[in-house]
Amino acid sequence: MPAKIIHVPPGGSLEPATLEELAAALRSCKIAAFPTDTVYGLGTTGLVKAGLRKIYQIKGRDAMKPLPILVHSKEEAQRWAQWPPLAEALARRFWPGALTLVLRPTAEGRILTFPEFPTVALRVPAHPIARAILEAAKVPLASSSANLSGSPAMSSGTETAEIFLDLADFVVDAGSVPGVESTVVDATGETPRVLRVGRWSREEILQSAPQNA
Repeated sequence: MPAKIIHVPPGGSLEPATLEELAAALRSCKIAAFPTDTVYGLGTTGLVKAGLRKIYQIKGRDAMKPLPILVHSKEEAQRWAQWPPLAEALARRFWPGALTLVLRPTAEGRILTFPEFPTVALRVPAHPIARAILEAAKVPLASSSANLSGSPAMSSGTETAEIFLDLADFVVDAGSVPGVESTVVDATGETPRVLRVGRWSREEILQSAPQNA
């Protein structure tokens, strides 16, 4: 069955009934493509392994690459991950926004990943639609860029709808997004280790570490 396409004008928001329908679907392991402040993402509940497996299958993603998790707030992130001073400093500077923090999960947070992965990657997005979806869903969302593995990440809602029409359950087309992926930082140690440079440079990350804050 083709995905339900939800069109949102630039700067607009989801209708309450549509938002609740989408949130309920995500809690039930359905797959949605939606805009974030970086690129379009594919998301589903992070609390059920079946949902995670669906995203791996749709994208053809390497099973050894863990899926990032989107959360609504820093406080929610602290529920799922151990929170060293470095994480606090970076989150205070860059969240909500285009920074993904790789951290050690709490006992409760282990549900968000597979046993072979010792860490969990968390981000609080800044895009109002992504934030509204997270708030309505009331669960962390396993999310990956809306592209097939090996292809560029998508910044266009129209293109995302075309590619994922027969792969996702919902596509929220809200126009264009910046198209620059998040910077990924391993914050498990005392100093940040930049795993991927995206919106924020290595220098900006290092300058925001506690010893430089």
